[in-house]
Amino acid sequence: MDRPDTSPLETAVMSYFRNQDPGRMIDLFIAEQVTARWRAETVLTLPVFLAHLLDQAPGQGGRLVDAVRAGDPVKIEVVAQALNYSHHPDRHRLMERLAGEAAAGGMDLAGADFLAFPLTHPVHVDMLWMSYFATGDSAYVRRIAGLLAGWLHQPELRTLLSVAGRDPSVRDKALAGILADTALRSLTVNARDLPEVHHALGAFADSLNGLAAALAARILAGLKSLPAAAG
Repeated sequence: MDRPDTSPLETAVMSYFRNQDPGRMIDLFIAEQVTARWRAETVLTLPVFLAHLLDQAPGQGGRLVDAVRAGDPVKIEVVAQALNYSHHPDRHRLMERLAGEAAAGGMDLAGADFLAFPLTHPVHVDMLWMSYFATGDSAYVRRIAGLLAGWLHQPELRTLLSVAGRDPSVRDKALAGILADTALRSLTVNARDLPEVHHALGAFADSLNGLAAALAARILAGLKSLPAAAG
């Protein structure tokens, strides 16, 4: 899965579920330099991963906050959102230490449940993948695979998108089609590169009827004709 420009942090994130060491991951985050490679998606998805780490190792929370609070504002924003998503027992005090009393007062009351997270943008699919990489819980793969139920042929999807802005009656179907397309592409890549995802997707394909299961099976069938991933 590694790209030539993948940072040590990104590489570790994608394999973390196999060997969960929150302290080492927080060290890598602290050491990571914020560069132009940090896309908007990074700032939106990395907090999800860090939130799971804070839930796994609450004792690392103070160290993480102290390491970033006087540094890069992008990292401060990432950690603040991670605290907001987390279920850390001292999350409000840590947020106050990181970003001030007003930020602490504006936090969500109970953190985030990503299995029940409302999906309204393709980046939310990436957030589910971050939850999977942080936990190894195949429930996240099943939720992503479930999005395949909204899949549409590209001509139909393009037609819906062309009118969705002025016709509220088709917006939900268009959004479901976009999410399904994102899910299909990400499942294809991760099932090809990660045996654990391949297995979880196979179980999903075997356990349900309908379009989502059929598309999951089609992904797996297509992967049989591809060359094995390098590395």
